[in-house]
Amino acid sequence: QFRTAVRELPCCTTNRDGSGQGDPLNVVLVGSGEDAIAALAASGWSVTEAITADSIRRMVGAAIAEKSLRTAPVSSLYAFGRKQDIALQRGRSTISQRNHMRLWLAPFRCEGKPVWAGQVSRDIGVKVTSKSPTLTTHVIDPVIDESREYLLHSLLHRDAVSQFAFVRGVGEASRDQPRLNLTDDPYFTDGMRMVLWL
Repeated sequence: QFRTAVRELPCCTTNRDGSGQGDPLNVVLVGSGEDAIAALAASGWSVTEAITADSIRRMVGAAIAEKSLRTAPVSSLYAFGRKQDIALQRGRSTISQRNHMRLWLAPFRCEGKPVWAGQVSRDIGVKVTSKSPTLTTHVIDPVIDESREYLLHSLLHRDAVSQFAFVRGVGEASRDQPRLNLTDDPYFTDGMRMVLWL
């Protein structure tokens, strides 16, 4: 039943009104919110700030100075009719290059434990776009599956995963025929969704 529920999750995030498809929902975490935050924090992930005038100012300053900002905000994507419940990132040398993840509490449980559907990807640059309220957005690495495995490795390094599995559900997209997210970044994937028990 759990495998079926994971497989039947929406393939992708959407914009606010659900009219466009964004980045794929490529990870599922099983565990309480406290367990998830503790495991991710121990593995080097930081909770992002809300988008405010001050956080945008500091993010722009970090981008101009080519510095890292471990709590820089991420834009809102939607699943289950709402924006992400939590967003995290694992910083790299500059703000334009980071791994980031959005999580939504799913409408079902696994053996009584909360389930979090998520989207994880890696930023490789910044671009100007009219599709973002801040007029800028990050460009994602098209090799989206590597970001999924990066999350797994970061958690395994801290012994934060008891088991993991892969379930179909995202839908395959090849290098020759990639999909586009909401800001027209191409990506390709083997179509699998990674499930982690924390």
